Amino acid sequence: MKRQRSVFKTVVAPTVVVVAFIPTFAISAWMVLHGRGAESYSNVYGLAIHYTSVLILAAVVILILGVAYLARVVHLRRYGEATKIRNQTPYTDPGDSK
Repeated sequence: MKRQRSVFKTVVAPTVVVVAFIPTFAISAWMVLHGRGAESYSNVYGLAIHYTSVLILAAVVILILGVAYLARVVHLRRYGEATKIRNQTPYTDPGDSK
């Protein structure tokens, strides 16, 4: 039985992420393409971040998500479905025997 997903998880959260990150990514790409990648901007916390660092971070995040997606595809192709989590017994200390 699948859990019902809320509108917040499917619509609102991705929209907020896109609205927050796309302008910053676009500005940093424009700055790097025009030879100003070493310039920096201040984020919400007042830290100076170079525009090249933004592009490197975006590339790393995309790479990680791509590898995770490929691993999921390989796993689903190999096993046919998501594997179920086995029931685990709680840890008991061997010294606690009665």
